[in-house]
Amino acid sequence: MPASTVTIRILRERCKKCLNCVRVCTAFDGVFEEGPDGYPVVARPEECVQCLICHTVCPANAIVHENYRVTMLINPDEAIIERYRNMV
Repeated sequence: MPASTVTIRILRERCKKCLNCVRVCTAFDGVFEEGPDGYPVVARPEECVQCLICHTVCPANAIVHENYRVTMLINPDEAIIERYRNMV
């Protein structure tokens, strides 16, 4: 079973506009970018490598990854294998 796509949301009512998520994202092109109003936006969710470092650096716990735990808990071995297949 291939890994499902993770949906990423930013809870604007919690976000402090620190943009830590934009700066630390480890994805090649970055998942987040600064929006015109200063809030981060999820610009390239397909680039997410599910490292969750954005969660670690967000001081307001304003980032939500939906489907992440389902993806990892349904069958972690297959999810990891699928991630490596996509990298090669």
